[in-house]
Parts: sequence; structure tokens; C-alpha cells
Amino acid sequence: MYLLSPLLAAGGVVICTLFFVVVLLVNYRKTGPNEALIVSGRKCASVHPDGTMAVRGFRIVKGGGTFVLPVIERADRLSLELLTLDINTPEMETGNRGRVKVAGKAQVKVDSDDRSIALAAEHFLSKSADEIKMAATQTLENSMRSVLGSLTAEDVSQNREAFVNRVQELATQSLANLGLGLVSFTVRDIRT
Repeated sequence: MYLLSPLLAAGGVVICTLFFVVVLLVNYRKTGPNEALIVSGRKCASVHPDGTMAVRGFRIVKGGGTFVLPVIERADRLSLELLTLDINTPEMETGNRGRVKVAGKAQVKVDSDDRSIALAAEHFLSKSADEIKMAATQTLENSMRSVLGSLTAEDVSQNREAFVNRVQELATQSLANLGLGLVSFTVRDIRT
């Protein structure tokens, strides 16, 4: 009888230890270099590059791992991979009432700084890659239409580089508001 009590205590310790190890293993999340883990559920303080502090309801983990508290926290993945977009405007009227149709290609991605990841998480965390592509495509098409409306058809067709630069300038800021960065933009075809 006296021998049974220490065995039961030792068995209880082993079972508790195994339970604790299993909980740790199941709730430890790792993330690769091409994604960010957004862990939400409790307030976290973060320090911005300028030295200011901010408190938000989630934390960002890039290229590492973290323990996610069961029941209290939730972990979602946000892709940081490159997205290639086909950008096409319908036939549009330019500044001198000429008609032009432009086709281009762009590459965008979620920027890897914490501010951009936080913005992208707010906009796209529950969205598929196709939905992110659609939002980026619409933003770029709007930028192209805006630039086309301020130029003549001759300006667009004769000075393609200036047109591309103006679209990039306008689109870069609009995409940054979504947490996205414009990696490249090229015009494939201009039809007047």
C-alpha cells in the first residue's frame, strides 16, 4: 500500500508532463520567410522605427515561431509572396479626346515592414490570393485611367516611359494604403 502511493504520484507527474508537452507542441506555430503570422486575441505593445509605442490587438511574427495561447489567441497566415497581375484598361478617352487602350503587367506583394503587414492584415487577412489580386488590379487600373485622362493619346504612345513613371508614382501610394508594394510595372501594348 505504501509502495502504490509513490507510483501513483509518479504516474500523475508523468501524465501532467506529457499533457504539458503536447499542449506546447500543438500550439507552437512556425512561419517561413514568405509569410507572416498574425496572432490576435490580446493586446500587444510594439515599438515603431521612430521610437514611438503602439498598442494593438495583434502581434506579427515573420520568419520564426511563437506560442499561441489556447482559447485566448488565434493565429492566421498572411502571404508575403509576389503576385503577378494583368492590367488592362478599356478603350478610354484621353485628355485631347483621343481613344486609347493600354495593357500592362505588374507585380505586387505585401511589403515586409510591420506597418505594411498590419495594413494588409486589416484589408486581406481572410481573403484569398485571387481577391488580393483583384483589389490590386483595380487600384492599378484606376491609376492608369487617371493618368490617361490627363495625357494626350500621342503623349501616351510616344513617351511610354513617362507614362509608366506617372502610373507607378500614383499607384505606389494607393497600394501602400493597402499594405502592398509595387515591385514592377510594365506596359505591353498601347493601342490608339
